[in-house]
Amino acid sequence: MKNQPVLELPKTTAEIWLDVASWIFVTVSLALAAGYYPDLPDTIPTHFNASGEADKFGSKITIFILPVLSAILVAGLVWLAKSPHKFNYLNKITPENAAFEYQRMRTMLRVLNALTSLLFLVITWDILRAANGTANGLSALFWIVFILLMVAPPLILLTGQSKKGK
Repeated sequence: MKNQPVLELPKTTAEIWLDVASWIFVTVSLALAAGYYPDLPDTIPTHFNASGEADKFGSKITIFILPVLSAILVAGLVWLAKSPHKFNYLNKITPENAAFEYQRMRTMLRVLNALTSLLFLVITWDILRAANGTANGLSALFWIVFILLMVAPPLILLTGQSKKGK
């Protein structure tokens, strides 16, 4: 059992904006799916290969999978960020460094949340474009957001490692 201090830290402005951005991405994704649904063909792309080309297809109702999944993930990560004292950390958590470490972890979770919901929005948009014949597969924006998603959270976790033991 962990004996990490439990702290009630207020949300920073950045955390608030990251949560808002995550929910905006979910809302836009749901709105796009609902708005384009009536005009979609009966079969739409449901998977893209490593080259970004559609290689599996399914019913048009599947357009709602990513927006709904995104909503569940955003809600779950927002809830999870409320308990940073239960997480595993690279550094030993002490009363002296707990606030810093908890804040860093909460920020990382929220960046992960915003980028994941943005990625799901971009994929939903790319599916709609491919289904309507205006694009062949995944856009350059997908790859940009994907790379950001792979790089940003670890960088946030690794920043401040020099403060180890403080």
